[in-house]
Amino acid sequence: MSKLYLWGLLFVIVVSGVGCGATNSSTHSYFSPTWTLDGKVLLISSLQSSSKDALGTQVSSSYSEYVLTMYPSGTGESTQLFDATAARPYAMTCSPTGAYVAYGDTLRSGYYRTIVIRNISTEAHQGMDRIDLVFTTGVRSFDWSANGTKIVYCTSTAVHTRDWNDYTGTTDLAVVTVEAGATLESVSWRYGGRIAFVRSSGTDKLLSMIYSDGSGRVNLSAALSVELPQISAVSTSEVYGIKSGTLVRVNVDAGTATTVVTSGFTGELPRLAPDGKQLIYSKTGETSGIYLISDVTSSSPTETKVK
Repeated sequence: MSKLYLWGLLFVIVVSGVGCGATNSSTHSYFSPTWTLDGKVLLISSLQSSSKDALGTQVSSSYSEYVLTMYPSGTGESTQLFDATAARPYAMTCSPTGAYVAYGDTLRSGYYRTIVIRNISTEAHQGMDRIDLVFTTGVRSFDWSANGTKIVYCTSTAVHTRDWNDYTGTTDLAVVTVEAGATLESVSWRYGGRIAFVRSSGTDKLLSMIYSDGSGRVNLSAALSVELPQISAVSTSEVYGIKSGTLVRVNVDAGTATTVVTSGFTGELPRLAPDGKQLIYSKTGETSGIYLISDVTSSSPTETKVK
């Protein structure tokens, strides 16, 4: 047997072995949940995929993000509603009366330059699919009105309302301008007739509530204020929020001491459900994870990781 034949045989064996031992892997992540009209959870999921050859060298990889819904139990994932790989939807909040979601786009230094309104119905529909509302001054926070006809947003100094389908700004109205030296941080309006807004003043975080016509303003002291307020749909005088790492509830009209819901809370932009009991959130510092408190009114609420 010639040496040339042996080398040829060895070459065939080596070539035919290419691909053996190659591996493919994929990892799903889940984050940024909010509630839909029918009590499901709208969230972002990402998929990281990679392939390695027999020597462990990565030969390909891909990354994608998309928006979907699921039940609060973590089951029943829907198909992809829309792709979000190139433009992540920040601070998603669903209309309380229709199949629309509002989210922030073009985030720069903590301010959104655009609020996107998008139809997320899985059924055939007519009319608006997407509207981009552009704000040259930048938006810090935003939410829907309880009747679903308007949005509320805040710049660093003023709270405004606007018809959700008004891309020209002709219906834009200033509700309140904060005092000199204060900076607005967040607004909430999705449940109830009043707008909740939080401003920082020195080292204090101060919560107020006001009607959209600028009347009936109620200011809370720093001791009774919370950050990232969520108005209860069941008792619209009650506001849930975060205070020094603790999830608390405060009755704005009564002006009573805050009620501790759970301590050591690290939820990031927690969202209160339409039933006024469930709270859904991701956690600060975690790249993946959907957490649920099933009853915030309970004397001993339980946190569950559902995804």
